[in-house]
Amino acid sequence: MGCPKPFSLKGGMGAALLKEPDRAAAIMTALVQACTKPVTCKIRILPTLEETVALAKQLEATGIQALGLHGRITPQRPREPINEYQYSIMQAVAKELTIPVIANGGSLDFKSYQDLITFRDQCQASSVMVARGAQTNMSIFNPEGWLSQLTVHEWLHHVSIPLSHAFAAAIPLAQ
Repeated sequence: MGCPKPFSLKGGMGAALLKEPDRAAAIMTALVQACTKPVTCKIRILPTLEETVALAKQLEATGIQALGLHGRITPQRPREPINEYQYSIMQAVAKELTIPVIANGGSLDFKSYQDLITFRDQCQASSVMVARGAQTNMSIFNPEGWLSQLTVHEWLHHVSIPLSHAFAAAIPLAQ
């Protein structure tokens, strides 16, 4: 429920559901009841602290196991930084809920692992969700600092299983 793209909004999906909290809660309730695995939900903050906390509590009551909370309102874009008021909303939600709150929305500003920890702590969240920031800098997950692109490439080479090897391993298992 966080996607602010026009196609989602026009189709009544994504962030459009933030304007229909009862419908959003009904969808999450149905998912929780139908799934055997834990269900989580991600939302954007609403214009006021009260609205955001009320929606977060309503969603928590559906049985979701965690709430992803993007620190921007629907019209804001990634280039617009999260402001102090928005941080205070994220902090209030984290304090009010009994389920983990996963902070999101600052990844373009992440240059190091410590930036992730600072963002998490500033939001008073349980953890952090990273998207765009990790696409260009996977080193932000490394507490020891920057990894060269060559090191990342070598690491990926060692942990990847070539398709031919995967099939070779699957044949004896199938027999």
